Amino acid sequence: MTEAEKQAQAIYELILATSAQRPMSFRTAEQMRRETADWKQTNPAFIELAKAEPDVLLAFLQHSFEWLRAEAHLSQNYTACNSLAEGIQVAFSRAPKPLPGALVEHLFAEYYGEMGSMAHMFFPIRLLILSLTREQMTDGIRTKLRQLHLRLAPSASGKIEPETQKFRDQIAELFRVEGEVQLDPGRGPWSQIVFHEIKKMEEIARAGWEALLDHCRDLEQAVPGSKWKKRSRELISILGEEQVYSAMLRWLALGPTPGQPSEARSPIEDSSYQKGVIWCLAQRDEREVAVAIADFGIACLRKVPLLGAVSQKVGFTCAQALGTMECSEAVAQLTRMRSKVKYTVARRLIEKSLRQAAERSGLTVRELEDISVSHYGLDQQGESKTEIGDASAVVHLADDGRVAVVWHDANGKLSKAAPSHVKKAFPNETRSVALLAKELEQAYQAQCSRLESTFLFPETMPVKHWRQYFVEHPLLGFLGRRLIWAFQGDKESDRSGIWSAQGVINSTGNPIDLETAQTARLWHPLASGPEEIQRWRGSIFDAKIRQPFRQAFREFYEVTDADRQTKTYSNRFAGIVMRQHQFSSLCRARGWEYRLMGAHFDGANVPTKKFASWNMRAEMYVDIPSDRDRSLVESALGEQSGSGINLFIVSDQVRFYRDGREVAMDDVPAILYSEVMRDVDLFTSVSAVGEDETWADEGDRGTGFVREDSNFQGLSSVISLRHGILTLALPHTTIHDRCKLHNAWVEVRGQLGTYRIDLVWGGAALLIGSKFRRLRIPRTVLNAVSINPDALSGEFDSRSETILRKAHVLANDWKIDSPDLIKQLMPE
Repeated sequence: MTEAEKQAQAIYELILATSAQRPMSFRTAEQMRRETADWKQTNPAFIELAKAEPDVLLAFLQHSFEWLRAEAHLSQNYTACNSLAEGIQVAFSRAPKPLPGALVEHLFAEYYGEMGSMAHMFFPIRLLILSLTREQMTDGIRTKLRQLHLRLAPSASGKIEPETQKFRDQIAELFRVEGEVQLDPGRGPWSQIVFHEIKKMEEIARAGWEALLDHCRDLEQAVPGSKWKKRSRELISILGEEQVYSAMLRWLALGPTPGQPSEARSPIEDSSYQKGVIWCLAQRDEREVAVAIADFGIACLRKVPLLGAVSQKVGFTCAQALGTMECSEAVAQLTRMRSKVKYTVARRLIEKSLRQAAERSGLTVRELEDISVSHYGLDQQGESKTEIGDASAVVHLADDGRVAVVWHDANGKLSKAAPSHVKKAFPNETRSVALLAKELEQAYQAQCSRLESTFLFPETMPVKHWRQYFVEHPLLGFLGRRLIWAFQGDKESDRSGIWSAQGVINSTGNPIDLETAQTARLWHPLASGPEEIQRWRGSIFDAKIRQPFRQAFREFYEVTDADRQTKTYSNRFAGIVMRQHQFSSLCRARGWEYRLMGAHFDGANVPTKKFASWNMRAEMYVDIPSDRDRSLVESALGEQSGSGINLFIVSDQVRFYRDGREVAMDDVPAILYSEVMRDVDLFTSVSAVGEDETWADEGDRGTGFVREDSNFQGLSSVISLRHGILTLALPHTTIHDRCKLHNAWVEVRGQLGTYRIDLVWGGAALLIGSKFRRLRIPRTVLNAVSINPDALSGEFDSRSETILRKAHVLANDWKIDSPDLIKQLMPE
């Protein structure tokens, strides 16, 4: 440590020692400024900074982030952070300019490093930027300045503080490159491209286009009125409908932020035009238009970290516009948007648009969605063939939803790409094949998501509708023929069956007579007894049917005695420590509302999922570990990200509500209870770190009843299902005679020892007497395992497959050649 660094360190320690005397209670902003200024004038640390030599000031800046991290750790010392932040400001004001290039690079790297938003709170980035000169610009600094410039962009309404705008302009001037094309006043990246294209037109056409775009920009309502629509049609007619719609589709294909970094949002200079263009297009009820609007809407509703959607207003407009279009493809695209978009408000808007479209058609939303699904030119085998010139392209939809394109040339030769002469002679037709493949894959995923969600809808469909759409329809039938259905007739109990070449058959393989059946719905394991469930699982496994989503092998849950004892809540998956960011991602994927929590904000945030068809909602309580036990503040479980978000949370009670009132566990519809607990089981399994030993049942959030059963292995139906899958798979392997399945683990006998692989986390261990030595099996070793395809099915989740691969490695332990694994197996 140099002498300058020692002096800087001493000033830092003096700031810490004196920050407790900093005035913190004020009645007015003026009082705060006055008393804080008086304190700084007499504070020995600030006095030392005021007379420090330049090299000491530079050293102080060099270590500033290191010290901020130390004081901001676990958000325990904000007073010291505030004092340190003011000390950094003093150092900036007195340090010699320009700052050394290495120091500037270091400070920018730290500012965008692991501290995240904590850096924005305490580090005076403006002072750093205002100290820079254009001569100091490097590619790295220029990139960071562009990121900050994007973060300071006006809100979706175009509002921005004058001081912020001034600072933003100063940043733009710093990173500007000589000769780089600048945006015209009042233009964003998207509208700049649009108006640049218009500028090349002859005068009359240019004037017409400018009038139309001005009309688009002037649209203020969320949904345009008849007067606005009439005027837009007039302007479009003057320019020529085909030319206008072709250009607008081309502009939408640019995306909302063309040529910009991924963290860029659409500025109001663009979004005001984009909104009008979308409503112009929506007046043309065509498939190509619906796809383009949906693509643009999904791009607009993509989340930019810490900032929100790329363009929330325009994304909402896309959903509303699709809802007004009177073509089946618009409904299909709304379904696709619903499966892709995770914003709660956007999803509600999509649902509203679907309901409005259904009301216009006199159908239910489900019937309308079924009817609106395109055929995509598929045959019964999931293939679509297109002849182009002397070649042909076959688009093939696989059972797992992946889509492949195979080209056949005139000689019958196969390839993944179109022959060069065909691509050159028929560019549009060749491109349409690629677009078909993309749309088909997206449609498959959207329909899978939609069908799986119908487990929670109590409605049924006529058998005639089922046969037309879930057996005979090229795409829906591709899914429906691999699913189990429950059929019911007048005064007869449900009969479950699946489609086969011989017609509908039951779990034993015998045909079902549907003559008396009136309605059909998706079969759920809760609808059958244990024996029939096992028959269905065996039948699906033996027939190698890959179901579109888990059905026969679906985890299901029933109310337990412990649930009945607590009456209005369940502790079934309580007391599990989870990674919060991973938990949050899973919540969004499964349609739960949740915001990340920190120790100093959002402490009462409760993950919630609403079920409109049942008029109910489910809540899963989660806690920050330190809320339960303050001793955890200083432990790893109390750690936070740079944004102040706690890395870990603990699961707690699950409750159900109807009309704002709690519903007893026994009164919750069985399938609703099961599907909610399936989500909760997924959250606590995938994002789990382990059990919280400090967890205790708080009853009505504070009575202090201690849970007796803390054995996680007995809690999860995922483990039970995994046990069932391995029971079916192991007999098809070459190691079945060396493996024994227990309730929560697999015992594997190798030549060098006996091993245990648990079904909870998939961890492997060597058994040494009554103790275990945990093993870390390299992924390269697992990937090298060759498994008989008959041992795997579409129901295998990644962890089950990993367990099977580990069993293969350990059963053949004498063949292990990995130095790392051999070392772990050696006697200590």
